[in-house]
Amino acid sequence: MPIQNTDIAAQLNRMADLLEIEDNPFRVRAYRNAARTVKGLARPVPDLIKQKEDLTALPGIGQDID
Repeated sequence: MPIQNTDIAAQLNRMADLLEIEDNPFRVRAYRNAARTVKGLARPVPDLIKQKEDLTALPGIGQDID
Protein backbone atom coordinates (compact mmCIF):
# COMPACT_ATOMS: atom_id res chain seq x y z
CA MET A 1 0.00 0.00 0.00
CA PRO A 2 1.48 3.40 -0.94
CA ILE A 3 2.30 5.95 1.72
CA GLN A 4 -0.38 8.62 2.05
CA ASN A 5 0.13 12.28 2.91
CA THR A 6 -1.86 11.73 6.10
CA ASP A 7 0.66 9.04 7.15
CA ILE A 8 3.54 11.46 6.61
CA ALA A 9 1.69 14.22 8.47
CA ALA A 10 1.10 11.85 11.39
CA GLN A 11 4.82 11.06 11.57
CA LEU A 12 5.68 14.77 11.51
CA ASN A 13 3.25 15.33 14.37
CA ARG A 14 4.84 12.45 16.32
CA MET A 15 8.23 14.06 15.84
CA ALA A 16 6.80 17.34 17.16
CA ASP A 17 5.45 15.46 20.20
CA LEU A 18 8.92 14.06 20.89
CA LEU A 19 10.52 17.48 20.47
CA GLU A 20 8.17 18.86 23.12
CA ILE A 21 10.11 16.74 25.61
CA GLU A 22 13.24 18.72 24.73
CA ASP A 23 11.28 21.92 25.26
CA ASN A 24 12.17 23.36 21.86
CA PRO A 25 9.04 25.32 20.86
CA PHE A 26 10.48 26.52 17.54
CA ARG A 27 11.21 23.04 16.22
CA VAL A 28 7.87 21.78 17.55
CA ARG A 29 6.09 24.55 15.64
CA ALA A 30 8.13 23.81 12.51
CA TYR A 31 7.13 20.13 12.51
CA ARG A 32 3.47 20.95 13.20
CA ASN A 33 3.48 23.44 10.30
CA ALA A 34 5.11 20.85 8.04
CA ALA A 35 2.46 18.31 9.03
CA ARG A 36 -0.32 20.75 8.12
CA THR A 37 1.31 21.50 4.79
CA VAL A 38 1.73 17.83 3.87
CA LYS A 39 -1.79 16.95 4.97
CA GLY A 40 -3.25 19.70 2.79
CA LEU A 41 -1.36 18.86 -0.40
CA ALA A 42 -3.45 17.93 -3.41
CA ARG A 43 -0.78 15.54 -4.71
CA PRO A 44 0.79 12.65 -2.80
CA VAL A 45 4.30 13.32 -1.50
CA PRO A 46 5.66 10.08 -3.04
CA ASP A 47 4.58 11.39 -6.45
CA LEU A 48 6.34 14.69 -5.81
CA ILE A 49 9.50 12.82 -4.85
CA LYS A 50 9.33 10.61 -7.97
CA GLN A 51 9.03 13.75 -10.10
CA LYS A 52 12.04 15.23 -8.27
CA GLU A 53 10.05 18.20 -6.98
CA ASP A 54 11.84 20.42 -4.48
CA LEU A 55 9.90 19.70 -1.30
CA THR A 56 11.72 22.48 0.53
CA ALA A 57 9.88 24.93 -1.74
CA LEU A 58 6.62 23.98 0.00
CA PRO A 59 5.45 26.33 2.78
CA GLY A 60 6.62 25.08 6.15
CA ILE A 61 8.98 22.48 4.71
CA GLY A 62 12.57 23.55 5.13
CA GLN A 63 15.99 21.96 5.11
CA ASP A 64 15.72 21.22 8.85
CA ILE A 65 12.63 19.03 8.47
CA ASP A 66 14.22 15.61 8.10
